[in-house]
Amino acid sequence: MAVDNGCIIFELVIFFAHYMKIEVKKILSKQEMKVLELVAKGYTSEKIGGILSIATSTVQTHRRNMLKKSGLANTQQLLGMAYRESLLK
Repeated sequence: MAVDNGCIIFELVIFFAHYMKIEVKKILSKQEMKVLELVAKGYTSEKIGGILSIATSTVQTHRRNMLKKSGLANTQQLLGMAYRESLLK
């Protein structure tokens, strides 16, 4: 049985965030949340950059930072966690 360490780490972060009465949304910056919402809608980094008037490289940095903060391996895992934790509707 494979263990997904990224999910375990993010689950612990969320547990402590709830325990300490910190909103899970505060783990990600406002700009990262905007990027995450647009990723969930299926937009590419290039399109997201255009919508938010930021460089594509900035979008990619936000995506990379969200993965680092969450400890998850890929965007699919990040989106799954975001939906489970009601960060996205």
